[in-house]
Amino acid sequence: MVTWQRKPYNILWVDDDPFFLHWIIPQITTTCFIIQTFEDAPTALAHLKRVHPDIVLTNLVMPHMSGLEMIAAIRCQDPHIPIVVVSNRFQDEERQAAFKAGANSFLSKAGINGEAIMTGIRPYLGQ
Repeated sequence: MVTWQRKPYNILWVDDDPFFLHWIIPQITTTCFIIQTFEDAPTALAHLKRVHPDIVLTNLVMPHMSGLEMIAAIRCQDPHIPIVVVSNRFQDEERQAAFKAGANSFLSKAGINGEAIMTGIRPYLGQ
């Protein structure tokens, strides 16, 4: 069990797969996280103009705007917010494109679980 010692972290999670979000969110939801989910990048970006989450998690392939485009847009708005990609796209080209766009880390959905998400985001939350 992970113990977090501070006010809740605000996580903005963008993924067009509601099944994945409904499956994974309960595995990481604790009193230390407030998770807001969005199914598309434009809606998430509009929300980002009003709030400042502690971290952004995003998929790469989504309708209306790709995760890569969203990462680049976030970097124009806030160069310091941590961005972690969580995607089925795990070829080296996709990983490199995500890092080039401004992602801090990349997690593959293949075999992912709540513990892997927690481990993947912990370095960006000051723990």
